[in-house]
Amino acid sequence: MLKRRDYIFAIGYDGSRAIVDRRSKSNFGKLSARKLADKGLFRAAYLAAIYDADTVAAEYVLEKFNSVSLHKSRAGFDKMLGIHPPSEDITSTRAV
Repeated sequence: MLKRRDYIFAIGYDGSRAIVDRRSKSNFGKLSARKLADKGLFRAAYLAAIYDADTVAAEYVLEKFNSVSLHKSRAGFDKMLGIHPPSEDITSTRAV
């Protein structure tokens, strides 16, 4: 399974390998979901909340996002951002 920092900054997948944004991972990988949302990194913030199984943080990210948009449900937010739960099938990463 992917490490938290790799999961929240994965920009795509190649088979069982995650393609990770190296610069963002380095600059923001240690931040909490709330701090990521406060910086406007909504996709990474929401992924961090999902990885941490923190529904309170997920709702915070959605509320913060709604302050600049009008997405009302978590299910719609998942679909809009193309987010899926972490998978045991992803076994390696490639930083780009």
